[in-house]
Amino acid sequence: MERKSSRLQSQSSENFQRDEISLGEIMDHFLAKVEELHSSPAVIWRVLQLLKDPDFDVRDVELMLEADPALSAAILRLVNSSAYGLPQKITSLRQAILLLGARSLRLAVLSFGLVDRLTKGTPAKVFEDFWRRALTTASTASRLARTYRTTNPDEAYCAGLLAELGVLVLAQVDTRRYTRVYLTRRHGEDLCPAEQARYGFDHAALGERLFVRWSLPQPLAQVAGTHHQLIGTPEPLHAVVHAGALLSDVLWMPQSVLLPHARQWLSDHFQIDLDGFINLAMDCKQDILDNAEMFSIHLEGKIDIDLLRREALRQFRQVALETSLEYDAMTAVLNQDMDIC
Repeated sequence: MERKSSRLQSQSSENFQRDEISLGEIMDHFLAKVEELHSSPAVIWRVLQLLKDPDFDVRDVELMLEADPALSAAILRLVNSSAYGLPQKITSLRQAILLLGARSLRLAVLSFGLVDRLTKGTPAKVFEDFWRRALTTASTASRLARTYRTTNPDEAYCAGLLAELGVLVLAQVDTRRYTRVYLTRRHGEDLCPAEQARYGFDHAALGERLFVRWSLPQPLAQVAGTHHQLIGTPEPLHAVVHAGALLSDVLWMPQSVLLPHARQWLSDHFQIDLDGFINLAMDCKQDILDNAEMFSIHLEGKIDIDLLRREALRQFRQVALETSLEYDAMTAVLNQDMDIC
């Protein structure tokens, strides 16, 4: 056992000898290291266990949350946010628990509890990009779930917020090397292969293993592992989170190469046209700003809806022109063949 630990330790920041130890062992080593950096989220698990009982005792949950002041404050911020639109401010934790209900409270505890812990100690630039992506993915997924009634909006928000947790683990355990990789690769299509080349796995796979290791709900684990993947017939939760992952690039960088992919995904799975895309972007922009305030996060950069509209329209016209030219070319060839006949 001691020899295996030593072997893992010596290979933790280099390209691993994958024939000597399994990828599962390597990932577990990373997760064990990040658990050493942060206190065990015991309060979170105890609250989740209490909330499994539909007749849970509010006082028991209140006492448990009071043991984690940061989490309690986050719960109060949530219930007083614009998402709930309450006429007066809630200052009682017990009242907040009653207003949220078991399902929303369970997802809030997961979101605030895990993200708050795992963002501590993350390099500044990775921290900023993580939050921009996490809040955009979560807000978009929740908005789509609520508008199209495909899945529970709270669950969609939680899945979107937690999808990138693998990034935080890698950034804290292999800080110098991973930060260089992260900041020099385009997220998703370029970053994941670079991670696989260095570690044998990517941040999505590591996030999924973290969820399984910590006994988080299975749908959240599955989405964490596949949020960058194109799936032909996706589950509703995957469809909204993948849309959010695409928009986490597109909304902040309208000239992103992912814009046509985002448009196509939204069209295929939600029948959203160009006007609907711009309306979604405007709604998500406000949601993102509200959620950033709720998490007390300052987001660098801005979402420029006018620039996004112009770029989306330009690409739409370009595709239409290319399609027209292809049609004209095909027609000319067919006419030529007919003339020959």
